[in-house]
Amino acid sequence: MVAVVREPSSSRVAANVALYSAVMTSSQSQQSYPRKWTLSLLILVAAFVARPDFSSGQLVTRAESLKIAESFIQHRWQSSAKNVLHGKDKDGVDVQTPDRDGGKCEPLNECWVPDAENIGVAYKWGGNDSPKSFNAGILAGKAAGDIYTDEKRRRGDKMVSAEAVGIDCSGFICHCWKLTGRYSTSSLPSICQKLSSPAELVAGDIMDRPNTHVLLFVKWLDAEKERALFYEASPFSKTVASEREVRAMAAGGYQPLRYRHIHD
Repeated sequence: MVAVVREPSSSRVAANVALYSAVMTSSQSQQSYPRKWTLSLLILVAAFVARPDFSSGQLVTRAESLKIAESFIQHRWQSSAKNVLHGKDKDGVDVQTPDRDGGKCEPLNECWVPDAENIGVAYKWGGNDSPKSFNAGILAGKAAGDIYTDEKRRRGDKMVSAEAVGIDCSGFICHCWKLTGRYSTSSLPSICQKLSSPAELVAGDIMDRPNTHVLLFVKWLDAEKERALFYEASPFSKTVASEREVRAMAAGGYQPLRYRHIHD
């Protein structure tokens, strides 16, 4: 996805302007006490600068992030033939749903089945649906998902179909962290702290490869911290739990990141 970084909120900008105006007005009226006022001004500015910026979202606990992820992975939904689409939508965007019979989904056991109950929200390039909005789209006859392709990566937002519902990998993380803006694999690092090593990963952190893919870390599966469990929106199927070799991920360009507003 093309980076869509949230701008600072209008309320925060207004607060900045108000503070500046108040400081300037007060400084003009306090000229008879320059040294005392200078100290007060410095303390006020330092406190304001140190104030947390929550423009990207709100505080989220690690347990909350995992619970949200699991609501996607364990989501049950009923499909129909209307949710299958292999071809162009009305806007000319090529859509390939990750259904079992379409030949585009992999692995086969993660593909959804028409006219049956399925588990896991389908992957959709550019998708940002919640389980609730995904259900609404399914009932309305929209396509259930749209898998990743190199062409979609190259053309970005122009290849997002309005006739499909689902979630992509970065959209999944945005939901798990309760972000108010839409971030991509390229812009997520801007709201994160980079960890010095993957060994520092704890629940709710991510492994991110810009312009490629991102996964939510769940837990280590061995004492050596070589293999781990992740939650992800898999680009060719749906939201799933997966086991990965972390050293191989790091060698492949994935970086360990921690959202600045996540806590225990």
